[in-house]
Amino acid sequence: MHHPQPKRGEPEARTRRLRMTFRAVALVLWSLLLITFWVGARQADTGAVEFLLASIEHLAARPWAPAGVLALYLIRPLLLVPITVVNLTSGFVLGAWPGLALALTGTLASASVGYAIGRLLGTFGLASALPERWPILRTLRRRGFESVVAGGLMYLHAEAVNLPAGLMRIRFPVFLAGIAVGNTLTMTSAVLAGASVEGGLRDATVAIDGTTLLLALALFTVSLALASWMRRRNAPARANRSTALDEGLPPG
Repeated sequence: MHHPQPKRGEPEARTRRLRMTFRAVALVLWSLLLITFWVGARQADTGAVEFLLASIEHLAARPWAPAGVLALYLIRPLLLVPITVVNLTSGFVLGAWPGLALALTGTLASASVGYAIGRLLGTFGLASALPERWPILRTLRRRGFESVVAGGLMYLHAEAVNLPAGLMRIRFPVFLAGIAVGNTLTMTSAVLAGASVEGGLRDATVAIDGTTLLLALALFTVSLALASWMRRRNAPARANRSTALDEGLPPG
């Protein structure tokens, strides 16, 4: 019995429709989450920051607080909450060492969500075309690991690193390794600072715990020094590429 063969291009068209449908569903869910957050803030008669702090205080008093903090890491990219705020929360809720363990897990999971969003929104065509117009994306694509590490050390907003990495289709293991290395110092300093907070977050006081605070400050300083060193290290390469482009030569 003769079966009609699918027309050329039908599988590609079907894949494209599925991808567009998935993007639309993801956008709707993202919008619903943002609306729920803002409606909750309005019903509580507070601003968004006050509502978030009150939610964190409420979470800290619950036995399932670790699971709640991990969930906050996962939805953080959708609410555009800075990763430093969630790391502070981990230290505040769990203390220094348990907070560090959860913060590392949560940071990797949160970065994966941001990466997946960028990957979902992007295409192979964009990943090839955008670096030709934006030098920073060209550097990200060519030197993915170093770029992701530098973004973490420089305290860039996480989505300024995770979304472009997914969009440029940086290899996922390389991306995760860069997140782990680049965020260790900044994450640790934030968790230790959060562990130093006494009382409620909205009327917080900082415990005079010299060891914890000095360690957090030292790690913060080291991370900035490393970020400055990486910028200086990469400056000659950027200058050489710019000169080559000006002269019509292929960049090295």
